[in-house]
Amino acid sequence: MWGNNWRSALTGAALGLLCTAGFAQVDRPADFPQRAVTLVLPGPAGGGTDLVARSLGELLATKWGQPVVVDNKPGATGMIGAESVARGDPSGHRLLFAFTALVQAPAVFAKVPYDLERDFAPVMQVANAPVFLAVRADSPIRNLADYLAAAKNRAKPLSFGSFGTGSSYHIYGEALKRAKHLELLHVPYKGEALAMQDLLGGAIDSTFVSVGTGGPQVRAGKIRALAMVGTTRSSVLPDVPTFQESGVQGLDAVGWFGVLAPSGTPAAVVQKIARDFKAAIQDKTVSNRLRDLGFEPVADSDPTRFKAFLQAEAANWKKLIAETGVKPE
Repeated sequence: MWGNNWRSALTGAALGLLCTAGFAQVDRPADFPQRAVTLVLPGPAGGGTDLVARSLGELLATKWGQPVVVDNKPGATGMIGAESVARGDPSGHRLLFAFTALVQAPAVFAKVPYDLERDFAPVMQVANAPVFLAVRADSPIRNLADYLAAAKNRAKPLSFGSFGTGSSYHIYGEALKRAKHLELLHVPYKGEALAMQDLLGGAIDSTFVSVGTGGPQVRAGKIRALAMVGTTRSSVLPDVPTFQESGVQGLDAVGWFGVLAPSGTPAAVVQKIARDFKAAIQDKTVSNRLRDLGFEPVADSDPTRFKAFLQAEAANWKKLIAETGVKPE
């Protein structure tokens, strides 16, 4: 009998150790990361968001003792990059550095390769991204009033660039077109940096662009900022009025970007990533870098708040997209 009890005790202890080891592997974040971490950015290299991702990656690599790689996957209004993370290993080693298009695409396209609620574990919002409408510095259009007049009186519609069909920049253009009954031609790109290149090269008449990407071009005298999206002016470009100040309503939904992990990533790992990102954003060098690029750091976000934020954003953009009639092109 003692032998049977001994064997039962031994079996129970072994099972206990296995369970403990299993929980340690899944729920303890102490060993994260165990290898290089990839930040998938659904846009091309060179834009303001790309620079922010790389700045944060450098700081986190030092903290984690592992490389942090930025993987640029532009195209399809951010859906290519988002899908690559949604279908990835839920260990926290492959993260999505997403922007507003993540919640907009499902409201525009009949088929989207991810489900925002089912496929992602929100980590935290990183920053807000002020956006403005720009033309080349040598354009005869000197302010928004000139732009509106030109868009009404031209035989050929004014063109405006965006980082993809259904993106916030596309929606801003359609909202402007609808509010003022304009003739505007949408030209989608795989990223705002590519639209900026074509604006500078003369291939398009105007583009919406983040302060992070377009601000340096304004200061260099290469482009002219006409109006700022949102309800407040940018601290980086304080002389540029908002659309609202200029008499145009409906362009007040500000862009943002943040970090998400694949659904199924252990909660403790998600929390650790959020804490470490928050510490990185609160670092003075990084926060100053964000502001220099024209972004507004968000240091009070966490997984719970970011999830609620994403749900609200999805509802708001769905309503705006329906009102503007944005459809796949």
